[in-house]
Amino acid sequence: MKLSKKKIKYIRRHGSAETAEKIAHDLRISVKDVERVMRKSAAKPSRKTPSAPLEAVFQWGLICISFLAPFLFLRGIYDFANLPQMAFIQIGVTLLLLVWIIKSFVDKKWLILKSPFNLPIIAFILWSYVSAIYAHNKYEAFLPLMHWTASAVAFFLVINGLREEKRLIQLVAAIFVSGFLTALLGIAQYLFNLSWVPQVVPPAATFANKNMAVHFIVLTFPLGAGLILNNKNKILDWILCIAMALMVVFLFYTRTRAGWLAFAVEVLLLSVLLGRDYLKAKDVSRWNKNKGFAATLGVVVVCIMINVGPHGFTSGFSRIAERAAKIRPQGNSYSSVELRLAIWRNTLEMIKDHPLVGFGLGNHKVFYPLYHRKVVEEKIFSEKSQLSNVHNDFLQAFAELGLIGMLFLAWLGFVLLRCSLRLTLPENSPEIRFFTIGITVGLVGLLVNAGFSFPFQRAIPPFVSMIFTGILGSFYAGDNRRFYPISKRWIMLCAGVIVFISLVWLVRFHYHGIKCDQHFLHITQLEKQKNWKGVIAEGKKAYFHNPRRIKTLSYMGRAFIETGRYREGIEALKKVIAAYPNHMNALLNIGVAYASIDDYKAA
Repeated sequence: MKLSKKKIKYIRRHGSAETAEKIAHDLRISVKDVERVMRKSAAKPSRKTPSAPLEAVFQWGLICISFLAPFLFLRGIYDFANLPQMAFIQIGVTLLLLVWIIKSFVDKKWLILKSPFNLPIIAFILWSYVSAIYAHNKYEAFLPLMHWTASAVAFFLVINGLREEKRLIQLVAAIFVSGFLTALLGIAQYLFNLSWVPQVVPPAATFANKNMAVHFIVLTFPLGAGLILNNKNKILDWILCIAMALMVVFLFYTRTRAGWLAFAVEVLLLSVLLGRDYLKAKDVSRWNKNKGFAATLGVVVVCIMINVGPHGFTSGFSRIAERAAKIRPQGNSYSSVELRLAIWRNTLEMIKDHPLVGFGLGNHKVFYPLYHRKVVEEKIFSEKSQLSNVHNDFLQAFAELGLIGMLFLAWLGFVLLRCSLRLTLPENSPEIRFFTIGITVGLVGLLVNAGFSFPFQRAIPPFVSMIFTGILGSFYAGDNRRFYPISKRWIMLCAGVIVFISLVWLVRFHYHGIKCDQHFLHITQLEKQKNWKGVIAEGKKAYFHNPRRIKTLSYMGRAFIETGRYREGIEALKKVIAAYPNHMNALLNIGVAYASIDDYKAA
């Protein structure tokens, strides 16, 4: 049935606030006709409305932040990759939240989508705040809490602000291209020794460490499958297949075993889900000879390039075997596998001591020194080498948030699984099915990686994971969206004021945090040179910008002791021990300081 322009306008105007059934009843037309119009328009606001420019700024702003965040780095600071990425995401997300609130204020309505993801995400974030209250070191809890909150806000913005399927697909494409460019940069670093982007463990692209870059590639690689299967442009098929091939090549060049395992799981799961889709939908129209030839070329590119290194041809398969063999201990060497196993077994003892609520968010590192030889002696634990992360995000979350936190995470995981399975059923469009498969496989790959690393302690993976969850939530809502309507403008006004204040505070916080990190880099450099007066001078500057970063005082305390200013050193180290009661360096140095002033009882 062909609808009149008047009815189409009515559907577009009321589609975001009312169900398809109600609109069909009001207009006396079929539900299918209403859903067809809603699919095309997805409640897209008229460009004549005052909120249209804000809508464009919001939507393209979210896409741009998702694309640009992985490329942020800042020379001249200690944490030159993760810190600026976190600052960019947190400030950007808060700014977009303010834009969304202003848009809602202009529209005189605030519609919050009802989604099965809402409650588990809110419950987990709230429990994280509760854990920060009882955590011994509030600052260590505050840092991940800020970023997890910003990531949860990103989910909220996607599910409430991007209602058009077209925009959601553009967001997916932007994140995939970001992953491809990351891999391309990493390949160039490996083959040509590019050094204009700083690295600690190359090839790392813009992530400082190759293991951190792998987190992002594992997340984004499967998106290519959804883009290829939904693409109708023959040339773009070839481009996408080559892009996916180069992402695999970069994974190989990193020689990261956890990344290889995650990739193997992704390929297996992708095969299973696509096979399931074929058996249920009986639709092969999305695959053709052109895509097959393009995929074959991609495989050939991988097979050739894994045998190419910075010094010419080297057997790639022999390097894989060599790397895999290092899982087992070699002679008297202490492998990374043995180190991880020791950390994990000792962390299990921490969980046994505080099973229900844990030690508090971010506080595993605060109490781990008491456990570093509880079951298995961690052989590299020393004054110079102390644990920051468990290299297993599940164990770290259990140790910090306890059983309660893990139950909230399990709830979120169950909802993700249920929604993903439903979205891949034949009654959904091929676009939704294949993009859901790509997103789901990416999330599973990241979870595999999280069993051996710490992606959720970094800037990009939590943010992108919540973006993916928001996309799945928007797909799941479909055309029959249900909302929590808020029409009282004073609520929107108060929310806007709070978010604006938060935005100003965040800008100031990250400015001082980056300035502190700049001086902290100088501190570490001067300490290696044993320039103790320089350490004290830079330490004072760092402490001015961020007095909550107590570890600055650990360096200053030692510098005071080395220059004979024992009492000043003692005062500085007392503050360190108050925040980190098991900090080996501070305990050793304060003992030396007390002994130097003949206070042997205190020593």
